[in-house]
Amino acid sequence: MKTTNDFFIPDNEVKLPEELDYSRVDEYIRSAEAFSRSTYQSVYIIDYFKQNFLYVSPNPMFLCGLTPKQVMKLGYRFYLEYVPKDEQQFLIDLNEAGFSFHQTIPVDERKDWYISYDFHILNGGKKILVNHKLTPLA
Repeated sequence: MKTTNDFFIPDNEVKLPEELDYSRVDEYIRSAEAFSRSTYQSVYIIDYFKQNFLYVSPNPMFLCGLTPKQVMKLGYRFYLEYVPKDEQQFLIDLNEAGFSFHQTIPVDERKDWYISYDFHILNGGKKILVNHKLTPLA
């Protein structure tokens, strides 16, 4: 059985001797909220240091009947509960390949790249195809 630990691998783990500077988090969240309001895109921010979600937009298609707060509380468990079982290993493999590639990019160029892939979520028992894009904010 898959667990949320399958998504957090050495290539995406943030290990630091001290707490990160979170003084800009509110700015990132406000920017994501503004982007979400101006498009019909589902937007969320993942904190790889604390391994949780910092923001989840209120787009009902992505939420699968949940509130943004419920999805934030689920964190990566959302994928285990709402992605079809036969696609979960695909997501884990993509996660590993994407972050492995990310590590080969010079640090000062990483914000210029994004990873894009498709997978399904189950919304009310129906499969919904999601085009997922992942890019670093900081």
